[in-house]
Amino acid sequence: MERTTFIKKLIFRISALLFAMSTIVGWFNIKPDCIMLKLDTICTEQEITGWGTSAAWWAQMAGKSEKAEDYAKLLYSEEGLGLNVYRYNVGAGEKENPDSRLDRNSWRSTESFLVYNSETGEYEYDWNQDAAAQKMLDMCLSYGCIDTVVLFANSPHYSMCVSGQASGGLTPATSNLKKDCYDDFAEYMLDIAEYFIGKGVPVKYISPINEPQWDWGGDWVGQEGCHYEIDEVIEVGKAFAAEIKERGLDVKLSLAESGQVGDHAMDCIDKIYENQDIVDVLGTYSYHSYWTDNNFTLKKAYGEYIHRNYRDVELEMSEWCELPCEHTTDDIEGALIMARTISEDVTLTGVNSWSSWVGVNEDMTYADSMIGATYDCNEYQIAKRYYAMAHFSKFVPAGSNAVNFDISIADITAEKAWWTEEIDGKEYPVYLIENNMNVSAFKTPDGDYVAVIVNQGEEKDVTVCMPFFDVTAYTTDAERNLELTHESGGITTVNVPADSITTIVFTK
Repeated sequence: MERTTFIKKLIFRISALLFAMSTIVGWFNIKPDCIMLKLDTICTEQEITGWGTSAAWWAQMAGKSEKAEDYAKLLYSEEGLGLNVYRYNVGAGEKENPDSRLDRNSWRSTESFLVYNSETGEYEYDWNQDAAAQKMLDMCLSYGCIDTVVLFANSPHYSMCVSGQASGGLTPATSNLKKDCYDDFAEYMLDIAEYFIGKGVPVKYISPINEPQWDWGGDWVGQEGCHYEIDEVIEVGKAFAAEIKERGLDVKLSLAESGQVGDHAMDCIDKIYENQDIVDVLGTYSYHSYWTDNNFTLKKAYGEYIHRNYRDVELEMSEWCELPCEHTTDDIEGALIMARTISEDVTLTGVNSWSSWVGVNEDMTYADSMIGATYDCNEYQIAKRYYAMAHFSKFVPAGSNAVNFDISIADITAEKAWWTEEIDGKEYPVYLIENNMNVSAFKTPDGDYVAVIVNQGEEKDVTVCMPFFDVTAYTTDAERNLELTHESGGITTVNVPADSITTIVFTK
């Protein structure tokens, strides 16, 4: 079984590399100033179920700020981004933990619904906890765009942790969840789910594990987090599956939020699908797109591996921000990187939904989020990355499908990376694809078509051939934010400025 899995993975990696190189060779003889874009109006690919962001850890601050309504409107209204996926962080309680190593005043230190009652000596639920974060969720829901709420935990409640702290084990790379607390953890998360469902919140997914392969803990204590070996991920998944079935709740599991594309994410889904009890309640298989910018080979291989071996799985990219973050809030380059990442995750890995990390960041200048804010959230600045998301979320609603397309362009290079990938004890080279013009395309439920062009090179003219459609284009660059830049009909040429994101909408 292990050898077969290895061979399948190796085949997909090699085929992805050959595809990439053959595509590049085919494009080399075409002049970059002579570009034709043609969408496939016959066949469609995966359904897009939504766009979202995480409410960690800003919601607990923004919800009690004087600008709370602004954040809700910017992110979750039709006037704003119109996001439909809300990722609610189920805090592990480090704000109340007497032994916490985290700064209790930090955004990354959270309240929990489970609190210690000194009179009874027991942990009891207090649904008034996390009041500001609950208020922010309610405000965002009021705009009517949200159809999916994900309850995710970076760590189990600190009382269930081996170290007594939700910031990781005292020894790194060891699971911090007590072996006799797997069922307790599942009951705790499902109790919280039932509370929110009772309030009318559309909770669809429970995500109990976040980036299990990272060390979490030891000498580094920066946030709540918990390491799990893959076998431990399965044991936790089985406990949650049993609890979901016993309660008869209309919720699904989201597993396992691997920290990046690669072997861990592939090995994890292999193990999950060996257990039918987990598969029965699996809603999405989720991963994070960190540390793989421009790694065309790996993303393509990962997407093909998942969709060929687990054809019916819904694939979710549930977290991404620029790491390391090298661009300020108002830097167009940061927006270009984000838009390119979204496009690659749609076209290469074939995701159904995409969520950023995070909606709001505690810094007005350095922002790995879509909005930068002061500590108290009473001041904020909209980042260029906000408009990167808008180019997708405002034009590609849930229920759209990705579509294939033909494009002629030579503005692409490939080079061998300085590092290699280890597979089954052997080292293989990594090739990075620098595609200075990245394209993704979609068909909306109304029958319109949308193409998003991320141009990280020189100004280009793109001829589009959709004779029975009206054509409009919206552009974000260093000077413009989602500005209408083109209106015409039929076969037309759209100017794509240098270092820009352009969304072209084809309307019947």
